[in-house]
Amino acid sequence: MVRRFSRVLAIALCLLGAAPLWGGALALQQRMVDLYEENADAVVRVKAAFRETREDGSSHVTLRIGTGFFIARDGLVLANASRAAGADRVWIEFNGGTYATEPLGHDRLTNLSLLRVLEPPKDFRIIPVDSGTPVPAIGSFVFSIAHSLDFDSSPNFGVMTGYENRLGPQIFPTYYIRSTISVDSGEGGCPILDINGRLVGVSIASIPEIGSSYALPVEALIRVRDDILNEGEMVHSWMGFEVSERGPSEGLHRVFLSSISEDTPAGDGGLLEGDILLAIGGREIFALPDVPNAVFFTRANQRTTVRVRRDGEEIEYSIRTIPRPERDPLLIPREEPVGEVSPEDAEMLRRELGTNAPEATTPGSASP
Repeated sequence: MVRRFSRVLAIALCLLGAAPLWGGALALQQRMVDLYEENADAVVRVKAAFRETREDGSSHVTLRIGTGFFIARDGLVLANASRAAGADRVWIEFNGGTYATEPLGHDRLTNLSLLRVLEPPKDFRIIPVDSGTPVPAIGSFVFSIAHSLDFDSSPNFGVMTGYENRLGPQIFPTYYIRSTISVDSGEGGCPILDINGRLVGVSIASIPEIGSSYALPVEALIRVRDDILNEGEMVHSWMGFEVSERGPSEGLHRVFLSSISEDTPAGDGGLLEGDILLAIGGREIFALPDVPNAVFFTRANQRTTVRVRRDGEEIEYSIRTIPRPERDPLLIPREEPVGEVSPEDAEMLRRELGTNAPEATTPGSASP
């Protein structure tokens, strides 16, 4: 991580030019210090206990550890679902204190959990979630604060390297931000900020092969947050069609409806096999990954527009979507032992869950 940070810093300094090199370096350094000081008291360590029963009938507890951050004064905290979903108990650690939480909901598909701290600390900051924050341009500087292993919160600095909705054959549910910020043990769920200190995403997946990570952008984060607050979970919508893609010679819009299931919103709404998809909910469709991204921002049990081309004519339909069938998450957490659980955590879990001493697992994030 130090070598990568040094490389990024060296590039940044070169871009500043030879003449003002020292002054530019100090200015960049001070900006990083300011970002950390302004946001460190919004970032927390997230711990989750999972009680399991062995074959001999005895119980033990597995502990998962990650990072989270406050987004509202009433104690709302964002974290990774790979840390918190399904846990018997979830709590946060902040400035030496331990605070119980109530999980409000989880979305395993985007690896996001929303927690509410039952009795928030007196002095904490929030990182606002602003729908007007633009996605950083590729090459822009980005910044994170996370809890690595058992260390205090630590800053990291990187570069925006991509805005993608697929990795090889795997298509994501929406577009993800890729950056050179590495997300290692304990850092999953950390906030990603731009150089102005605005939240641009939350880390959801590590790409260890290239020392990078994916983050869920603010627009998608808001979509998940609002559904959890209103419904207790993220309700992904579904229309009941499958798509395929023609070759580049077919023009800009190459995605067509290859199959439509019976008794589904797509079929009942008038869509036909062979229709060329032009847009869903106002979002243009050019390639296959554009389809799940557009559907991601539609809402179940509400009407959305679907624009198609049929026999050379553009037609717009109003389709009432329904909740999608349950599917496996696209992000699977990797768990590896990291050492001893603190005596304080072990005693608390024995007292509250009535089990043997817990076993620690890696605090790292999910992998695509």
